[in-house]
Amino acid sequence: MAIVKLKLRGNCRDGFHVDLTAQLLNIETEGFLPPLPAQLESSFNNWQLAYRQIDAVRSYIAPSPGMRIIPKAVTKYSSTEYVTSVKECLNEWLNSGDSRWLPVRDRLIAIAQQINYTDEEVRFIIDAKDVNLRRLPWQEWNLFEEYYPQVEISLDAAKSSFRKTNDVFPKSSKIRVLVVVGRSDGINTKDDLEVIKELEQHGAEVICLMQPNRKELCNALWDEQGYHIFIFTGHSGSQEDGCIGWIELNDRDSLNIEEFKEALKQAIDRGLQLAIFNSCDGLGLANQLAQLYLPRCIVMREPVPDIVAVEFLKYFFAEFTRNQSVSKALNKARKRLEHFNFDYPGAIWLPTICVASNIKSLTWESLNSGNVTSQIDEAPDNLTSNQANQKPNIKLKPLILTGLAVGGIAILAWNIFLKPTQPQTFVDSPDKSTQTTFSSITVPSGIFRYGGSTTWDPLRQIVEPEILATHPNFKLINQGAIGSEASIEKLLDDKLENGNLDFALSSRDLEQSETQSKQDNFKLKQIPVAMDGIAIAVNPKLQIAGLTIENLKDIYTGKVTNWKQVGGADLLIVPYSRNPNRGGTPKFFADEVLKNEGFGKNIQFKIETSEALRMVEDNLGGIYYASAPEIVPQCRVRTLPIGQTSDNFVSLYKKPFISPEKCEEDKKLNQINQVNIGELTSNYPRHLTRKLYVIYKHTDSRHQEPDLQQESNAEKAGKAYANLLKTDEAKELMKKAGFAPI
Repeated sequence: MAIVKLKLRGNCRDGFHVDLTAQLLNIETEGFLPPLPAQLESSFNNWQLAYRQIDAVRSYIAPSPGMRIIPKAVTKYSSTEYVTSVKECLNEWLNSGDSRWLPVRDRLIAIAQQINYTDEEVRFIIDAKDVNLRRLPWQEWNLFEEYYPQVEISLDAAKSSFRKTNDVFPKSSKIRVLVVVGRSDGINTKDDLEVIKELEQHGAEVICLMQPNRKELCNALWDEQGYHIFIFTGHSGSQEDGCIGWIELNDRDSLNIEEFKEALKQAIDRGLQLAIFNSCDGLGLANQLAQLYLPRCIVMREPVPDIVAVEFLKYFFAEFTRNQSVSKALNKARKRLEHFNFDYPGAIWLPTICVASNIKSLTWESLNSGNVTSQIDEAPDNLTSNQANQKPNIKLKPLILTGLAVGGIAILAWNIFLKPTQPQTFVDSPDKSTQTTFSSITVPSGIFRYGGSTTWDPLRQIVEPEILATHPNFKLINQGAIGSEASIEKLLDDKLENGNLDFALSSRDLEQSETQSKQDNFKLKQIPVAMDGIAIAVNPKLQIAGLTIENLKDIYTGKVTNWKQVGGADLLIVPYSRNPNRGGTPKFFADEVLKNEGFGKNIQFKIETSEALRMVEDNLGGIYYASAPEIVPQCRVRTLPIGQTSDNFVSLYKKPFISPEKCEEDKKLNQINQVNIGELTSNYPRHLTRKLYVIYKHTDSRHQEPDLQQESNAEKAGKAYANLLKTDEAKELMKKAGFAPI
């Protein structure tokens, strides 16, 4: 499972500090979200007030807040207009051009592009303490609708994320469901019970308590067999601050969670996996249950019409018993409430899941078979490294691109005859062996720091979780995608305080001047492990067949500034690039394509590829280059064929080309043609294919006594990492990430 979390801390007046993390992708980004706009706050409050006016026409006027609503007739106030206003204001806020927020927004898109097209389930969590943020309909942000369309936006059950969840599972051969029907005057709980009773047809044992007193409820929760699911239907409510909630058991007993927490703790400790409060205004209930470490809870965030509550329960269990995960079942059930929006505007916003970030996905089948025996999916921040390593081995499915076949077998001919060679004194080769799996490679124990090219991100993100699962004592700390240049510099300067690396991942080979350390006590050596192609991105509406290498050179040196000069329309060319002083890819491009003539003055330099691609998407005359896995699968740009001459254009994608429309509608991606980036089979211009290297420190034997000469742990780590990537196991993952093995 890919877990993406957006953590917001601050307040509506001053704004929010933002931490974006994607755990399995090892991505962390910081930013700042501007203060909650007054217009958004006003629109939401107006919708909430108009929506709650439905209370005035229900057949029973509740004596306490937070009741399920039974309308005699539906009168539509102005809440429909307020729903539209909330959506518009929310999107205006979250799509603001604030430079402190844009990196977060762009990274969200980049994350989606890496994981949306795999069979990995995505859990997206909003971690916010401010109740105003927790009440917002985040799913209406057009970024979520476009890039995370099938993902339910969850709220964080914060405290539950900091506990190592028990492996205990209810001691029962059946799925045990405890249903509590509370005070329900004016509510048709009969329909709720009929829906729940149908679970018995799917192997469940349903235990029902009808308006129990406190003792009866607590005794039931103390049952030694435990329960898998707890459902409450009846009247409930929450305080305005969303911190405390209560349920109405009967005409006399109204309980908040604190008043029966010990009984709830027992049920949770015995394996309670899910609580559903099919009642009103449940954010306070969810908040208190998180304090008790309940893994997941479904509540209604506002007062809910009776018919909506019943239909939601029916839709949810229909999906859940078909073995959809809880989040997917809720997502589909919530969307099926859409037809209620006419009579109850905003009804589709009501169901909300609060979930701990560190738990595995839950399905009906996993409940039925007792497979949910180990809940930890990711090590929480406050666990020690030893505790984290005790988690079960998790096999990460491919996170980036699929459908890539084997690239070239060897690169000797190309390396000798076409590409300038580097001095053999600093090119090292990994051990030639028949080892084909991660487990067969010897690795040193310890913590090792590395950094490198952004080109490496798709590869390391798919390979490293598997390496960690096989070698938990080979602890790798990524110092960030700092670029090939910066990582090599850090390797060379062994005295950098808190910044030195043990090895680096580079998208270009070493230069002669970079082989010796500044302290002259070690050398740098490199091991080639993969092949990559440089793809050229243009706006999909640009009418041009392709470009030659000479065309590219003229465009990026500023000699050609209009597309009509290279066979296109009369349109200004807007070339984008990353800074050549900050990355291996632009330096490689400058060396191999521009031949050191230098970038033209018209080049617009961007910090990240995601930002540059967004500019190309918005600008018909835009052009950009980057690693093939970063461009070819994109729906909103076109990968341009390139050739040595205009009659020899070669595409990096497999034909036929999938149009942006088909790509968006059918979720079919253009795939990299591995034949065209393989060494011996490549037809793609050699100026745009390159090796990826692991670069490590080799201790200079001149500074050691003959009988003491030995490899440092850093050297062992670098070699081990390269040897791991040479295994057949890594090569299969490498192809799926869009690279050709060596």
